[in-house]
Amino acid sequence: MVLKRNVRGGKPSEYPRIPFHGLRTAQLISSITVAGIMSYFMYYLHLEHFSIPWTFIVLMCVSLATIVALAVTIVLYNFTFLSPRFNLILNGGLSLIWAMGLGMLSWSISTSQVLAKACSAYVWNGEAEAGVCRDYKALWSMSLIATVSTFAALALDLHTWKKSNRRGAYVLPEDDKSSQRLRDLNLKPTPRGTSEGYEAPRQQGVTPQSRGLVWDGEHTELGGEDIGYHSRYGAEAEADEEVYSDALIGERTRGVA
Repeated sequence: MVLKRNVRGGKPSEYPRIPFHGLRTAQLISSITVAGIMSYFMYYLHLEHFSIPWTFIVLMCVSLATIVALAVTIVLYNFTFLSPRFNLILNGGLSLIWAMGLGMLSWSISTSQVLAKACSAYVWNGEAEAGVCRDYKALWSMSLIATVSTFAALALDLHTWKKSNRRGAYVLPEDDKSSQRLRDLNLKPTPRGTSEGYEAPRQQGVTPQSRGLVWDGEHTELGGEDIGYHSRYGAEAEADEEVYSDALIGERTRGVA
C-alpha cells in the first residue's frame, strides 16, 4: 500500500515531519528502556518476596502507556488523521505522569547518591552492586529523556493546534458546495447562437411635448418662447443667399429675352 508523503486519508497532516518523528522516536526508545529496566527490577523483587516501590509502579505504568499512545497515534497519523487536539490531551497527561515518576525516582536515589558515585566494584563492594548502580543511572537518564521529549511533544502539539485554528477548517474539494457549483457551471454546455448577455436598456417614452419642446419649421420653442438661432453670421448668410437668388433670376431673364 502506497501512501502519499505527509498526506493521510486525503487530508494533509498539520505536523512538521522532522520534529514530529524525532520526538516520537526519543519517546519510544526511552519508554522501552524504562519499561525493560522496571521489568527486570520488579521481577527480582517479586522473586525475593520484596514489596515493589511505588516509584517503580509509576514508571512502569507511564512507560507502557507511552508505548501504547505512540502506537495508536501512529496508526491514526498513517491511515486517517491525527488531530493535534487529541494528541495534545495524550501528551499532556503523559507529561504530568513522567514528571511525577522522575521526581519520585530522583528523591529515592538521593540518599544513596547513586548519580554522584562511580559504578565500580571497589566503590559498591561487588560487581552485582555495581551493575545495579549502572541500571539506576540508565533508568534515571532514560526517565529524564522521556520526560523532556514528552514535554517537547506537548509544545509541538500546542503550536500545531494554534496554527491549524488560524488557518481554519480543512474541507475536501468534493465536499465544498461552492467549488462543486462552480464546477457544474463550467461543465454546463452553452448552445451556439444564444447570447446570455444583458439586454440593452430601452429608450424611455420621452416626447417633445412632455419636455415642453415644440418644433415649428426652423424654430424651436421651449414653453412658448422663440429660441431660434440668431447671430451676425446667420444674418450675413441670409443676405448673401438673397443676393445670389436675385442674380440667378436676372440671368435667366436675359437668357429668355
